[in-house]
Amino acid sequence: MNQSRAGVRCRALCNVITAKGLLPRDTQGILLYETNTLGRRVVMVDWDNGMRTAVPPHEIAVLKPEGIRT
Repeated sequence: MNQSRAGVRCRALCNVITAKGLLPRDTQGILLYETNTLGRRVVMVDWDNGMRTAVPPHEIAVLKPEGIRT
């Protein structure tokens, strides 16, 4: 389990079908940890809509913290 990005905000890039139902595109949340499950890398996210579910990393975008310029 990798918690190096725990607490970082993210958003769903597309509608994601999860075991807990549909996670709408652009829903934001907080990364909890990343892990490999059954040979697949997944990211566990605590979503702002109350869901807490694992999603593939290619279906989320990590948001840049406010105040940081690139």
